[in-house]
Amino acid sequence: MLIDTHAHLYSYEDVLRVVKDSADFGVETIVSISTDLATSKLNIDIASKIENVYSTVGVHPCDIEQYKIDDLVEIQNLCALPKNKGIGEIGLDFYHSNDNRIKQFEFFDYQIDIAESKNMPIVIHARDSYYELIEYLKSKKIKSDFVVHCFTGSKEIAAKLVDLGSYISFTGIITFKKSSELREVAAFIPDDKIMIETDSPYLSPEPNRGKKNYPKNLIYIAECFSVIKNLSLEDMKKILKDNSVEFYKL
Repeated sequence: MLIDTHAHLYSYEDVLRVVKDSADFGVETIVSISTDLATSKLNIDIASKIENVYSTVGVHPCDIEQYKIDDLVEIQNLCALPKNKGIGEIGLDFYHSNDNRIKQFEFFDYQIDIAESKNMPIVIHARDSYYELIEYLKSKKIKSDFVVHCFTGSKEIAAKLVDLGSYISFTGIITFKKSSELREVAAFIPDDKIMIETDSPYLSPEPNRGKKNYPKNLIYIAECFSVIKNLSLEDMKKILKDNSVEFYKL
């Protein structure tokens, strides 16, 4: 059985159907990740109603302009609810916005402090910001577990993140025909630091690339990893599940 460590269930009209279909494909648990206060509340509600669905809460770097730093007190309150399992996705995105770096760091830092105070894991978004993220993590010395999701960086970057204690999570991008270099990076990551995710409804893996993504498609990413790591699918599933359970304290 598999755990989708990063999906956005609030994106679907029939969430119950999506969850049931996922179970039919061997995805037993889904962690629904938030990007702002509104989706944090939606995810808390979804998780409270559906067994084997959990949430994280947080404000994504691309969504910070609609908030003041004081608004993050609400994230602190939401994260204490029973089925919330982490803070995220939070981080640094210099691809979509490069003129608010100071505010991005302020929101990132504040939300990491929330996670640390609650002993909760952190889901990190990083785009065009890996080197800045690494320097920040070196100075911050985070005690909570953290994962860099949807990783697309080099082996050098991955090595530095793993040295800092990071888990590395891969999406359907790993299955794309032109992702041979990323598969080489994945092969390099220690087995106990790998997680997989769909990031659904985005980034459908092969053979469904270009279509709306669903958590049930996680199996294709797991199959790809079993080839990358030269392991049986069942052994690969166990490694991935154990890592996900350990990270989210499920």
